[in-house]
Amino acid sequence: MGQAKIRGTPEQRKQAAIERQLSLRPKHIVCNNCQAELSEMAPIDVAGMHGIDAAFVASCPHCGHDTYAIKGEREAVANMHMAIEDATGSEAQAGVVPSANKV
Repeated sequence: MGQAKIRGTPEQRKQAAIERQLSLRPKHIVCNNCQAELSEMAPIDVAGMHGIDAAFVASCPHCGHDTYAIKGEREAVANMHMAIEDATGSEAQAGVVPSANKV
């Protein structure tokens, strides 16, 4: 408990976690379906997802396809990828967002 007090109130710690995740947001991701450049994306709550640093989803205005950007440990990202496939009922495509794409 003493360490938590040092890091701030629960609200301050939550805000700091949100800011850390948003700092990992790429400038854009490429739609896995039609290859459109997507800059509007929403953060996904990754609290409690061990090994996931940040995750975002963008819905393509051109084709309606959802594309995800996930950053974290390789195994955790693979597990989240499979969970997305299970939740959406469709096969998801994996891609890579280059480091140069960071804000």
